[in-house]
Amino acid sequence: MIRDRGNIKWTAMMLPEHLRLLREWQEEEGRREPLEPDPQQMEEWDRMLHEALEYGKPLSVSSRGERCCTGAVHHFDPASGTIRMVGVDGEPAVIRTSDVTGISTIG
Repeated sequence: MIRDRGNIKWTAMMLPEHLRLLREWQEEEGRREPLEPDPQQMEEWDRMLHEALEYGKPLSVSSRGERCCTGAVHHFDPASGTIRMVGVDGEPAVIRTSDVTGISTIG
């Protein structure tokens, strides 16, 4: 089934500028990411962070802007909303929890 929202049948009567704007709008709608993860996902990430702190497990944390940090969690402060990590290359990284899009364990 084609999900055209009624636009396909009207394209013959539209100006090229309108068609271009409609295509841009549809692409933008398709690229939209969820703004906030659901509460269950937040609880799972919280559990992973606390386990990584307690047992020294390495994590991979991805954030908005396609930034990803892999390494050991050095400090997690829920009050200030920051995660401090030491990457596998030894470089320190500070990630805001509001920017986190995914957390996964390594190994």
